[in-house]
Amino acid sequence: MIPFTRKLKEKLEAADLNQFWPGFRLTAYALYNRESVYLFNHPVCGEKEEPLIFAWDKRFVGNTLILFEDVPTAIVYVENPGRFEETYPVLVHELFHGYQTLMDEKRFPDELLGVQYPLSQENIGFRLEERSVLSEALEAQGEERQQHLRHFVSLREKRRELLGDTLEYENLIETIEGPAWYVEMKAYASLHDDIKSESCYKQKLLNHEEAGLHLRRSCYSSGLAMCLLLDDLLPDWKHRYFAEECTLYDCLKEMSGQDQPTLYNCDWETQSEAARIYRLVQESRLKKIQSFSEFEGYQLTIEGPMRAVFFDPMNMVNVDHQLLHQYFVTMQIQEQEYLINQPALTYYGHSILHADKLQLNLNEKPIVGPGAVDIPGIGHFKGNYSEEGRQLRLLLS
Repeated sequence: MIPFTRKLKEKLEAADLNQFWPGFRLTAYALYNRESVYLFNHPVCGEKEEPLIFAWDKRFVGNTLILFEDVPTAIVYVENPGRFEETYPVLVHELFHGYQTLMDEKRFPDELLGVQYPLSQENIGFRLEERSVLSEALEAQGEERQQHLRHFVSLREKRRELLGDTLEYENLIETIEGPAWYVEMKAYASLHDDIKSESCYKQKLLNHEEAGLHLRRSCYSSGLAMCLLLDDLLPDWKHRYFAEECTLYDCLKEMSGQDQPTLYNCDWETQSEAARIYRLVQESRLKKIQSFSEFEGYQLTIEGPMRAVFFDPMNMVNVDHQLLHQYFVTMQIQEQEYLINQPALTYYGHSILHADKLQLNLNEKPIVGPGAVDIPGIGHFKGNYSEEGRQLRLLLS
């Protein structure tokens, strides 16, 4: 049982969503745990005031937006027992993604670019400096703010030289997730003190380790900073947001008046911090792969062609053609889709979507039948199975 479902529904219905974002309206949404799903505001609910409750299934994974019965539906996982104050802002965030879908938003990024984003100490240095300058712009006014904005644009254009088209991944994440974090912040502030709430969200911009370790998530705070700057520089920007094709960065660049970017070099202190973050990211990725491989139970390796069809880009670790899905992945194997609701390691060649090996850590052995095995909690596979101690192998038919 999720204890505060009624309270969440009442809070959403009572909220002035226009204070979060002009025209913001609710899509369907669902709260879920490992046992049950509580669905609201969906056509299948009919006119009922109470949620439609049904058993959890593999469609409900992560905090995200899904198409449930062809209707955009925001879903949020609630820990047991969970807290209303933590769940409400996250739900508003995901509901805004539903609103973006209703408004036919098309600036969603290619998530595979993020997973394959290059690790470069030089890029890290310029990015740390860029985020610091963006933070300074938030606190400044007038010509001082314009100077910070021009500095910010120069740094980002320098990174464009380093990354090429890959930089557009960051620009698009900021454009999609920045406004979602903006309304999440507004929802959080409606439960707490406005000034302290904004400060809490803004300070994440200067978390250097997060910026290095979690590229996608760190774009939320830079996107939010751009939203807050546009509130001052272009007050009607939210009314124009869905009519634009450009990114938030493009809009801010235009407002900066920066035509000929000035070249800047990172100072010694930033270079030193960039070196530390570079080592930290390398070590973190290798440690996660190593920790997965040192599992003390059974390790099953499935060999054969397979394809990832649903995954969480925020929780994937990519090292030397090994891709660790830290929480879940849905794989298409032998023309069937299997939700693997646990860590899984894939080995790939040319494309991270197409794997030739999948490693799973198991607490119990598969159930072996003639020419096939059943993996508890995952499913039935055809192939040749063998064992060597704790190492299990399935060669797909």
